Amino acid sequence: MTRNMPRKSVQKTCFLSILFGLMSIVGCGQSSKGPSDAVESSAASRPSLKIWIVDAPELEKELSVRWQAASDQALKIENFSARDALSREAFNADVVIYPGTLLGDLVKKDAISRLPLEAIATKESENSLDSIVYSWPVRWRNISTFGSHVYAVPLGATNLGAILYGVDFAPLNELQTLLNGSTDPKSQSIGHWNQLLTDVEKALTSSARQREEWLLSRLAMLEDHERAALVDRFLFIASTTKSRNRGLFDLLKMESRLSQPDFVNALNILSRMARLFPETIAEEPGKAWETAVSRKDQVSFAIGWPSSIATNPDDGETASTKGGVTPISWNPGRGLIASVGRKTKQTAVSCQFLLWLGEPEQREALRAVCPRIELTAEQSDRNSSGIGYRAFQLLNNRDNRVEPMELSLRMANADQYRSILADSLIAAIKSPDQIETILGACSRQWDQLTIQLGADTQRISEEQSLGYRK
Repeated sequence: MTRNMPRKSVQKTCFLSILFGLMSIVGCGQSSKGPSDAVESSAASRPSLKIWIVDAPELEKELSVRWQAASDQALKIENFSARDALSREAFNADVVIYPGTLLGDLVKKDAISRLPLEAIATKESENSLDSIVYSWPVRWRNISTFGSHVYAVPLGATNLGAILYGVDFAPLNELQTLLNGSTDPKSQSIGHWNQLLTDVEKALTSSARQREEWLLSRLAMLEDHERAALVDRFLFIASTTKSRNRGLFDLLKMESRLSQPDFVNALNILSRMARLFPETIAEEPGKAWETAVSRKDQVSFAIGWPSSIATNPDDGETASTKGGVTPISWNPGRGLIASVGRKTKQTAVSCQFLLWLGEPEQREALRAVCPRIELTAEQSDRNSSGIGYRAFQLLNNRDNRVEPMELSLRMANADQYRSILADSLIAAIKSPDQIETILGACSRQWDQLTIQLGADTQRISEEQSLGYRK
């Protein structure tokens, strides 16, 4: 079936054999073609393997080249935006590579198959699929799981971090200490943000009018990915409040919590931040990070992550008044995951492609073009010499703690909720004196959408996205 496949460790070979065999047995979905059919036919004689890539067009070239070196079977790669992919009635891809935020929608559409963990739940071998999955970092498991089922091989689940220059970020050190404690952060967290931004506002007083004009022109022409970045930054700030564990919805009533004081306070912080740093507030995470680093001789700030390649070995200091990577992080679920299509007629090779994709060799090559793909813990990072880059990776990979997911917003129809929220954030930043009113209206719109979609249906999906329901 394949030629010149990369050598694997014993554990990864067992992982491939177990998962490939079990997926073939259970059909990896409702396939009409059995595993024996796939094995008996040559790779060259089969139709092209259809790969859908959602919101990650940068992967296409490298993915195609590497698969051609590993297999005789052709690939047919199609790129989609999330909106276009979700609007398609015929979801007939063999493999789908997509951001983790779309998992709830793909489960609802019955577009992907889950990995057959139940088939080996009683195995105790250290090389069982069960043990492999639970050796993944917590954020990898979270992004790949819906309900109690694992639906995807995680290619990455990079956290959002923050980088700051020109002002002492001691208030954020204190905030992280508060978040690590056993007490509820309550309003104390907003106090730390206020302290930080007050210092920045004093440093940037002279350019306030120019930045305001830039911001308003910027907000008037945001693209979809920029609106998404704005929403993620709002939730990043909210994740430092008590809403970190209380979530976006009152699950008992399935009503929005956006009108609660924590979210109002978080939006006030975002609005002030936007006026101070209009050049990064709505940029894609990697670009925002690079912009802040390029302006480090001034006061600069960004919520994002570094690009895959560290371009400057002195791109930041840590724990100093010069600035650098702050200690706060939160996972927006934007990392990439890969699933086998539910309606694939090439079950065996689709499953093999999925596992080939998750191997270290592919991770290293694809990560060079996409920071939403991560290396395994055993792999060495060729960019580790960059100080700021290294500081971010230490933050991203710190202890294997259980991350709260209450703000993840990855249930079915999450894109509709995000769109309403993005509109409200833009309106509130333009009119900061109306923040409470605008967020209250946004909360009511969310409730209306929930009723329209079906409150019980949305509650089940939200609980599954949080791991509360099978």
